[in-house]
Amino acid sequence: MIRLFFELTKFPLSAAVTLSAVFTYVLAGGRDIAVLGSSTFAVLLLALGVSALNQYQEWESDSKMARTKKRPIPSGRIAPARVLVLSSIMIVGASLIIYVELGYLGLLLFLFVPLWYNGFYTYLKRYSAFAVVPGGLLGVIPPAVGWLAAGRSLSEPEFLALGLLFFIWQVPHFWLLMTKYDQDYRAAGFPTAMERFGSVGLRRVIFVWWMLTVFCGLFATGIFEVRLSVVLLLLAVLDIAAILVGSRMLFWHLSPYRAGLLFHGINLFLLGTVILLSVDGL
Repeated sequence: MIRLFFELTKFPLSAAVTLSAVFTYVLAGGRDIAVLGSSTFAVLLLALGVSALNQYQEWESDSKMARTKKRPIPSGRIAPARVLVLSSIMIVGASLIIYVELGYLGLLLFLFVPLWYNGFYTYLKRYSAFAVVPGGLLGVIPPAVGWLAAGRSLSEPEFLALGLLFFIWQVPHFWLLMTKYDQDYRAAGFPTAMERFGSVGLRRVIFVWWMLTVFCGLFATGIFEVRLSVVLLLLAVLDIAAILVGSRMLFWHLSPYRAGLLFHGINLFLLGTVILLSVDGL
C-alpha cells in the first residue's frame, strides 16, 4: 500500500519540489520551525495531490508509454475513481492548511496550482511542445510559499531573482526529460520538441535556455549579495562547470543517454545554487 501511494503521488519528485520551499524559507531569514513545518507539509500535500490527479487524467496516455505503463492506474492496481477521491482530499487538505498559515494569498497560490497544472498545462501539452514555458510558472509556487512563510513580500528583488531562476530552469529541465523519452512521448501522441526543432535545432534551443538558467543563477548571486568567500568561490566553480557542460550540447548528438545526463546536470546546478545561497544566508 505504501509503495502504491509513493508511485501514485510521485513521492520523490513531490518531496524534491517541497525542498525548494524549505531552502527559500531559509534564504528569506525564517527561523520559526513550526511555521516552516506546517507550510512545507502543505506544499508536500499539494504536490502529492496534483501528481495523483495528473495520473488520473493521463492514465490512458500512460498506458501507451514504456516508462509509465506500470503506474498504478494503467497497471490495474487501483481504480481511477479512488485516485480522484484521494487526490481531491489531499488538495483540499493542503489548501486548508495553507489558508490557516498564510491567509488568502497562500490559498490563492495553492488554488492556482491545480488550475494551471491539471487544467491548463495538462491540456496544452497534448497539443504543443511549448506548454513547458507557461508551465514553468508552477516551479515558482513552492519558493513563493517558503518566502511568504518567512514573513517576506513577493515583490522584493531577492524573491523576484529567485523566482526567475526557478521559472527559467523548468524549460531545459523538461525539454531534456522529453528528449530522453522522445519515443515514449511520440507513442502516446504528445508533440515533442524534437519533432518541432529537429535534432540540431533542439540542441541549440536547449543550450540557450541552459545558459539563461546559469545567467539567472549569477543574477541571484548578485542580488543576494553573497558574503562568505568560500560560498562565492563554490558558486563560481558551479557556474563555470555548468557553462562548460552545457556548451557540449552544441557538439553532442543528443541521444537519450546524453539527454539524461544533461537533465541531471541542470537539476544539480539549481540545487547547488540554492543550497549555497542558503548556507550563506545562515
